[in-house]
Amino acid sequence: MTADRKPKRKKPAGIATNDLVFSAHLGTNDLVFPHVLSLYVAKGSKVVDVTYGKGVFWRRVPSGFYELLRSDLKDGVDCRKLPYANEDVDCVVFDPPYMHTPGGSAHVNHQNFEAYYKNNVAASGKKYHEAVLDLYFSAAREAWRVLREGGIYIVKCQDEVCANLQRLTHVEIINELAKYGFVAEDLFIVVRNGKPGVSYILQQAHARKNHSYFLVFLKPQGRRRWFGLKPEDRLNLHSKRELKLSELPLFQ
Repeated sequence: MTADRKPKRKKPAGIATNDLVFSAHLGTNDLVFPHVLSLYVAKGSKVVDVTYGKGVFWRRVPSGFYELLRSDLKDGVDCRKLPYANEDVDCVVFDPPYMHTPGGSAHVNHQNFEAYYKNNVAASGKKYHEAVLDLYFSAAREAWRVLREGGIYIVKCQDEVCANLQRLTHVEIINELAKYGFVAEDLFIVVRNGKPGVSYILQQAHARKNHSYFLVFLKPQGRRRWFGLKPEDRLNLHSKRELKLSELPLFQ
C-alpha cells in the first residue's frame, strides 16, 4: 500500500521583477507624485487638488489622463468647504503649509501657514503645531464627505520640532484620520536634494528634517480591502506618451 502523495503546491502566478514602485525617493515632489498616482489613482478618475497652487505636483503628469479639478484658497475655494456634492470625486489631493508662525515672518515660502491659509482668520483659535493639525483634520473631514467609497485621499506632510518638542505629524495625521474611517494604505518618503540649513544655531538638539511624506488613505468600500489597480488602469511610468519624461528615478 503506497502512502498518499501530497498534492503539488500551486505555482504562484506572475513574474520575478524589481521594476516596482518604491516607498523612498531622493528628489522632488513632481518626480514622486506620478508614482503615487500610478499605484492608487486609475486613469480617467475625477481628481480634486484642493491646494493646487502653481501645480508643482502635476508638472510631469500630462493633461487628459485624469479629470483634474484645480482649486486653492487664493482662488476663493477653502479646502474645508468644497463646492462639490457628497461622494462626487475619486481622489482628493491636499498639500498645506507644514508650519505655523502667527504674526511672524520666519517662513515666507510654502511653509508660511498664516499668509497662505489664514487658519486663524477661519476662527481656529489654535496656534503653531496645533493649528497645523487643525487644518489637516478639518480638511480630511471635508475630503471624506466628497470622496466616493473606494476613493483615495493623498496628503503631503512633514514632521517638525515645535517649542523644542518632536512632533511626528505623519503619525498624528494617520491616527486621527483612522477615527474618521480612513484606512492608511501607503506612505512615500521624499528626501530632498542637498542639505537644508538654519538661520542661526546655538546647539543642535534634534535631527534636521530633510524629508517629507505623501500619505495615501482609502475611503473603504465596506470591508473590501485594497488590491491595487489593473495594469490597464495604471499610469504607465515608462511611457513617454503618459509622462513628461522617459523615466522617473526611484530611490538613488
